[in-house]
Amino acid sequence: SLPRTAVPGGRIHEALQLGELLTRVPGAAYVQTRARNCWGSRRWTASLPCRPSELCESSALLEVVFQYAPSVFEKYTTSVTVGKKEVTLNLYDTAGQEDYDRLRPLSYQNTNVVLICYDVMNPTSYDNVAAKWYPEVNHFCRGVPLVLIGCKTDLRKDKEQLRRLRAARQEPITYSQGEAACKEINAQIYLECSAKCRENIENVFKEATTIALNAMKKAKGHRKRKVCSVL
Repeated sequence: SLPRTAVPGGRIHEALQLGELLTRVPGAAYVQTRARNCWGSRRWTASLPCRPSELCESSALLEVVFQYAPSVFEKYTTSVTVGKKEVTLNLYDTAGQEDYDRLRPLSYQNTNVVLICYDVMNPTSYDNVAAKWYPEVNHFCRGVPLVLIGCKTDLRKDKEQLRRLRAARQEPITYSQGEAACKEINAQIYLECSAKCRENIENVFKEATTIALNAMKKAKGHRKRKVCSVL
């Protein structure tokens, strides 16, 4: 069962499995929690109705409205086991807003692998892979292996999202389109994942780590304890 967290005022909510401490916002009709995105990195604010409820994991995630407070980049460190080797990953989660275009390159130094992510339900996000992100990454990280990631795959079956796209005469980005973009930008591999459903998240990191290690072997040889930087 999910943990229960007491909120000031005597109200109790089921805490999201991916969330942290729930706190009441003074004067507001909701509570907030910090939850993690598909990489377990970026900070999101979840607004939940401030009333007693029987929230299970799935219904809570469906009802929550996430608002992201952008920053230039955030760094997180974790470890992954590939084969019998322990690999330390330094993850740099960068902001994509134009306001940060001049600052974002500061996080590109000493990167071993770059993950370019797009939203499969957002054709503009997909178009920006080749139009914006590949040229920028190729300029600042020339020769660094790329991994292309299609995110939010669970929404391909979401009726409301499909209705919104079709109203704009658009369609979700297909897997084959993702593979085509992968070839266009010369990425090592194309992967898809769903943070909400926790689908293929672990595999994304393992594949990215393996690709980074192979590139490091060619450049620097073996190390007893590998350290990778993932952008």
